[in-house]
Amino acid sequence: MLPTKQGAIPLFSAFGISVFLHWSWFILVVLELQYPRYSSHLWGFIELFTVFAIVLMHEFGHSLACRSVGGKADTIMLWPLGGVAYVQPPARPGAVLWSIIAGPMVNAILVPITIVGYYAATQWVSGVSPDVQEWMLWTMRLNLVLLCFNMLPIYPLDGGQTVQAILWFFIGRAKSLRITAGLGVATAIAVGIWALLTGHTWFVVLAVFVGMQAAQGYRVATMLAQMEAQGYRVED
Repeated sequence: MLPTKQGAIPLFSAFGISVFLHWSWFILVVLELQYPRYSSHLWGFIELFTVFAIVLMHEFGHSLACRSVGGKADTIMLWPLGGVAYVQPPARPGAVLWSIIAGPMVNAILVPITIVGYYAATQWVSGVSPDVQEWMLWTMRLNLVLLCFNMLPIYPLDGGQTVQAILWFFIGRAKSLRITAGLGVATAIAVGIWALLTGHTWFVVLAVFVGMQAAQGYRVATMLAQMEAQGYRVED
């Protein structure tokens, strides 16, 4: 289940898109205070703001791309598992593909920027404090992890939705969604079992989220297939 606006804090609006902060995001604040890596908690909050900024840029990538192809995108929600851009692109594979891939493209653009920033702080500029060096290293790693994780070919992650949009060109919307969502459910079950056996609580939460969203996608695919069987067009 995706986070809703209930209990969410409205932050600001930009480009006609309203940004909300889910109350559960403050779990990250508590975790940050529990495991300090800096000489001051101030840097811990700067680190949290960095998470906020990178995830927000990623979600704006989705939203603005969706609008560029005539879709609807007016809400972004930030929560502990990242961010959610509520986008409704036109029911065309190209429009969906562009709306999905634009988010990771933002992270790809940030890769050389964060790498240069890290090397500037650690190799090229003298006298940079250890806190700044640690923050730059963490920022570089965070962006790379978000890019690689989001592009895993597991529905409903961006990578899985990208695969679904590509398959849509060849086998249609319903079949492509059924295949990718089904694989997403299977992957979530496997990861959930592994996480339970090894005690990785965060992966259990992530597996539950992915599994629920993939199951919802599979139900939608089944509905679309039934509509196609009855002669309705579901591509438009």
